[in-house]
Amino acid sequence: MRRLTAAYLVSAVTCCVIAIMATAAFVDLHVYRTGAAAILHGTWLYGIHWWGLPFTYPPFAALAFTPLAAVPWWLTVGLMLVANVTATPVMFYLALRLPPVSAWLTRADAVRLALAVAAAAIFLEPVYTTVAFGQVNILLTVLVLVDLTLPADSAVKGVATGIAAGIKLYPLIFVLYLAATRRFRAAVVAVGTYAATIAIGYAVVPSASEFYYGDLTFLHASRIGRYSNDWNESLLGAVARTIGREPGTRWLILVVLVGIAGLALAAQAGRRGDDATGYGLCAVTALLVTPISWTHHWVMAVPALMLAALAAWRKRHESPARARLWLAVIGILTVFLWSGLARHQPRLSVRQQLHLSAFWQVDSEVYVIAGIAALAIAATMYLHSRLHRAREPVLATDQISPQERTPNLRPRMSE
Repeated sequence: MRRLTAAYLVSAVTCCVIAIMATAAFVDLHVYRTGAAAILHGTWLYGIHWWGLPFTYPPFAALAFTPLAAVPWWLTVGLMLVANVTATPVMFYLALRLPPVSAWLTRADAVRLALAVAAAAIFLEPVYTTVAFGQVNILLTVLVLVDLTLPADSAVKGVATGIAAGIKLYPLIFVLYLAATRRFRAAVVAVGTYAATIAIGYAVVPSASEFYYGDLTFLHASRIGRYSNDWNESLLGAVARTIGREPGTRWLILVVLVGIAGLALAAQAGRRGDDATGYGLCAVTALLVTPISWTHHWVMAVPALMLAALAAWRKRHESPARARLWLAVIGILTVFLWSGLARHQPRLSVRQQLHLSAFWQVDSEVYVIAGIAALAIAATMYLHSRLHRAREPVLATDQISPQERTPNLRPRMSE
């Protein structure tokens, strides 16, 4: 345990040093802090910018960051680095406590594996950019996972998800997941907590809250950026770069269909007691259907990569060839993200983002391709299992001899 802890700390410190030296170091943390300062000084929250980046989050997010606006910048950076570095192995540990994985590993083994995975995963592009930009996505992932690992009868199950949604909207899909897996009490608690974050916003900054919620500003993705931005790893972003223009409303049909299918697959897994798969599918679905999913948002799907690799490893004796195939695919994807091969295209203009070469097109959509592939594989496996279960009674009958089907026939004839 000590060696694993030391190894993780070395990786984490190295990651932090690289992040501090980066050109865009903590740019999003500046936005959070500037938004919090706007609250403290009574200025218009949605009129502030940092490096041309506006504050686009719910008012509750700015309120949550007000303590950081009251301390020196160096302390703000230090606190955020400590928070993200601490939360990264916690995120993996909580994922390993989801059923059925929690039955495969003891708590001590889960801690060891979480530290080992975190030591390498902190350099994966979604994790590293979250740390380097001063983002909160690792913390939001921890909040969602805390809720999923709480006992079903816990009175506070749902609170953490509601808070996460109050800071950024995309965790709201996990409220639907809780309801779809018949954890209605937790879903109601999550909705109530999210409503409380809105109420707090209206109480403290009524004009900003009315602008964000009352005027439905949160529905306008254009306030965040263009769909076609090559750092936008959402389904609409991939569509925009593929068709060479900003997608119209008709493409929302595709988003709705993917969202319904992904949530249905996640709920089906959750209802059979597989929250590990349910979490992964729900996270991927949220990231695909959200209009703007920057690459650092995809940190929520990183634990699913670990869970998939662990499931394949457990099948190595039962189905060696298939296990090797899945481990190879997961390994290639991980190395692709870890080594920096992905997401390193040159800086492009808006026009260039809509006219990418085939190579950069694939590179700009690698997360979306992986996400769609994950949903497709899950759907195929689900349909295969349904077909297998439907055929089982027929096969069982075919394997019974005619004499076994009518065991009382001969005694009656002899009488």
